[in-house]
Amino acid sequence: MTARSLADLRKAAGYTQETFVAAFSKMAQHMAIDAAVSVRQLRRWESPSPPLPHPGQQAVIEAMLGIPLIELGFNVPPTRTRDRPTSGHHEDVDRRRFVVDVGAILGATALPPVRGRRIGASDVKILQSQVSGLYTIDHSRGGKVAQKAALHVLRQVEKAMTGGAYLERVGHQLHTLSGTLHSHLGWIEFDAGRPARARAACTEALTSARLIGDPLLEVRSLDKLSMLAVEQRRPWEALAAATAAGDLAQAHGGPKVRSVVALRLARALSSTGDHAGARRALSLALTWHDRSDQDTDAPRWTAFAGQVEVDYATAAWHVETGRPVHAIPFLRSAVNRLGPTYSRNAALYRARLAEVLMKAGEVEEACAAASASADAAQGMTSARLVARLRAVATSAELIDTASTRDFLERMRELGVTAEKGRTA
Repeated sequence: MTARSLADLRKAAGYTQETFVAAFSKMAQHMAIDAAVSVRQLRRWESPSPPLPHPGQQAVIEAMLGIPLIELGFNVPPTRTRDRPTSGHHEDVDRRRFVVDVGAILGATALPPVRGRRIGASDVKILQSQVSGLYTIDHSRGGKVAQKAALHVLRQVEKAMTGGAYLERVGHQLHTLSGTLHSHLGWIEFDAGRPARARAACTEALTSARLIGDPLLEVRSLDKLSMLAVEQRRPWEALAAATAAGDLAQAHGGPKVRSVVALRLARALSSTGDHAGARRALSLALTWHDRSDQDTDAPRWTAFAGQVEVDYATAAWHVETGRPVHAIPFLRSAVNRLGPTYSRNAALYRARLAEVLMKAGEVEEACAAASASADAAQGMTSARLVARLRAVATSAELIDTASTRDFLERMRELGVTAEKGRTA
């Protein structure tokens, strides 16, 4: 890249030098970094031989623009180069873009004032970049942090939609972003144990999808609604949503989308007691998964789906049919296959493995798995995870052994206690 790339990106983001300086100050406050810049200093950074910003300034610049400093024309020594995340799954992270943290989300989406202003492609690109960053935050930090970031981005999108002027194409993109964000919030609220909010967000996403005629966004919304209906013990609603999603996926989706929907259908069928139908849906999901290697057009929200999810869904089917012992190998496989990017899911799946091990009478191994889940979850927030760990603790309290006593003490240290007066 040339040294002008900093100026180019600043202009593409809609900043003048003066508004960039103001946004820089706001970003530094969001990130709790003691850093500032003047217009004069910014001009020096945009010169052919720019001086290297100090570490605090470096972090703020990278967060605002979503690009590593070394790609902006600066001579960055190796000790100052930020590491890029790695993972065992090629779909986990787009390694060509710099993955920013929640501080970057909260600051970089602060668009220039939009009221009466023309909203263009550069504005949309900023918002799209931040929506992509939400996946990383959700999987690495949990729902509480991800919700804060998602709501912030959604407010920026809504301001652009209601206060700006734009062409039809840009309007369509903004409505797509709104629907995507509501769908993502549906998942986050579900993970946080707030089903009413999750349902409202998914309904908003479904409305957006139908208004703009986006069948894949509609599939995603119906998929989430089916998942929620299962958890809320509305089996026929779960089945209806999954079936509608399947019809749309058959007409508009590729193998990856169809595999995701088949997994959701299997869960819905199990909730109605149709375990034979659920087994057929699992087989269908595996068939579509085997054909998904060349599915280059799969939407980002299907990235989680793969052999891990097939194994996990198969384990759930065995549990539903009263055979927890048969579920254990599939849960172990799912845990072992998860890459480091999916920190939250790794903790959740270990906790689920602990629950099933406890049902199967493998008490010591269950306590070890639950402890590993709690260790992996440090710094993350998930109501579902807490509920699963509490379920294991409730079972462990009925069994007085050295391992269960140690485990319960560990859970109490983390604020997870057994449910009094209940059996597992």
